[in-house]
Amino acid sequence: MKNLLLTACIVITASLVWAQKAPRIISLDELITIEKPSLDTETLKDEGVTIWSDDFSDESTWTLDNSGQNGGAFGWSIDATSDGWWSNGGINSTSGGNFAELSNGDATVGTQALDVIYTMTTAAPIDVIALAGSNQVTLEFEQFGARFNDLQQVLYSTDGVTFTPIGDNLDKPVLSSAGGEPYDNPDLKQINLGTLLTETNDPIWIQFSWTTNFPASAVEPNVWITYGWYIDDVRLVTNPGNDLEVTETFWGSEGLNYFQIPITQVAPINFEAVLFNSGVTEQTNITLNADVNGGSFTGSSDPISLQSLSIDTISLSTLFTPDALGDYTVIQSITADSTDDVPSNNEIGDISFSVVDYIYARDNNDVGGSTSNGIDGFESGNLFDIWSDQTLKAIDIRLPGGTNGTALGIEFYVKLYSLDEAGEFVYVNESDPIIITQQMLNTIQTIELLFPTDVFANTTYLAVVGSYEEGFRVSTAGTSDPQTSFFLDFANNTWYYQTGTPFVRLNFDPTIGIQENSASFNAGNVYPNPVDGAASLKVFMNNSQQMTLSITDLSGRVVYSKNKTLHSGENNIVLASGSLNSGIYTVLLNSGLSTISRKMVVK
Repeated sequence: MKNLLLTACIVITASLVWAQKAPRIISLDELITIEKPSLDTETLKDEGVTIWSDDFSDESTWTLDNSGQNGGAFGWSIDATSDGWWSNGGINSTSGGNFAELSNGDATVGTQALDVIYTMTTAAPIDVIALAGSNQVTLEFEQFGARFNDLQQVLYSTDGVTFTPIGDNLDKPVLSSAGGEPYDNPDLKQINLGTLLTETNDPIWIQFSWTTNFPASAVEPNVWITYGWYIDDVRLVTNPGNDLEVTETFWGSEGLNYFQIPITQVAPINFEAVLFNSGVTEQTNITLNADVNGGSFTGSSDPISLQSLSIDTISLSTLFTPDALGDYTVIQSITADSTDDVPSNNEIGDISFSVVDYIYARDNNDVGGSTSNGIDGFESGNLFDIWSDQTLKAIDIRLPGGTNGTALGIEFYVKLYSLDEAGEFVYVNESDPIIITQQMLNTIQTIELLFPTDVFANTTYLAVVGSYEEGFRVSTAGTSDPQTSFFLDFANNTWYYQTGTPFVRLNFDPTIGIQENSASFNAGNVYPNPVDGAASLKVFMNNSQQMTLSITDLSGRVVYSKNKTLHSGENNIVLASGSLNSGIYTVLLNSGLSTISRKMVVK
């Protein structure tokens, strides 16, 4: 599954496209208009020698290109005053005094400039090799701000004309009503130049650049919103002797991690780390170590060696498989023969999860925001790998309340897709539409599916909650790796991945009483809906019998009618809408004793 999700663009249906892009554009109504508090943090101690530095006390050492805009409220400025709309205090840098600030108008009144690239470049090149005696140098600077739809980049050049990106802030979460945080104030950003420069490298220019992260949507004013970006105390320092850096970690079963795992769906769990030797000296006998619940399980990776400025991935040689209900805490560490000069950058946070009776949860239960889509409807949910055949009766969800909560009185539903071998989402089942009431908000709701559904081992499923109406929101808790949680935007019928984990769970509780129709048959909902061409209706019969299928318009006029013999079990009825005008219709299925109706919207 992990490899499958990294394939190239694929078509989900005739009108739904898998978008291989970053999370969707954040909308204006998700803007955080009050600066969120940020605790000061102690910056890392420099390891090695500072060979060049600039604290912006002399603004002439930088060249600003503000794309024809006036500085201060637009583009880069260098002074001791915060000009932006979001942060009054600026950056709490080590040196204080002047700092560089990037702004682009006031998002609260819509004055942002469009089609701009703002750059700030060292006025003179820096002869790194002459100053350091080698290419083993790291660029570091202190920064503050937050990310919205920004592309905040660092670039370098050897001719002052052609610049190459060497770093960005895309690893920072977006700050919106869905969650996220501002950067630490200050946040120390470090970029090792040893992999970029040669021992005889020409002098270099350093550039800080800001523009939109969504150039394909450049006419959309929201993509030009920024909270601001503050820079101070830019330095070049020589690399330490021994410095193993953890650049990425992973844990989970075949590509997905879960914070609640039903005992029936337990699978071997791997722990993995990507290591970069950012020091000068080769590192030997490097291992990743994991301890579960104080020694109930211990494991290590096979030892490796890592040359200077090289990267490698290590994982446990024996995977961990939980064998009982309960809570599990995993403590990980990196060890090597050498004493690390900067141990803080290879620490791995503890991991906690639970094995439970029935709940399968990707979210970490720590609600930090919500997902919305402005005036447009959407679906949002998570992938789940199934390891053992089981019957699913319900999906658990959480909808936020309060000022930025979901609207009352609108309809929502849950839906289940499977992921086939071609990577397509295939409709499986859903719930009846449900009207949102006040009592449903800020609590976990168990939403029953139309009928019990068998899910099968070695299959991946996508569980979502959705609504066609404006004002719908879904709680998020924790973060997801790209292409493991998804968002269907009804504005353009496009699937995007999202990194805030939707509060959408599978519930395998066998005691859940799916409401059975008193008649001898039951039916799902029309899918896809709205319809553009053909749709289908799944019907489940207790016994074979003749049924009458009819379609009526809003006036009640019958526009289609046909008798069909349906067999016992699952039947799939194709609904051809080509002869129908755009509008809302009712699909009626009648056995002679009872009738089921389903809404169908024709584009």
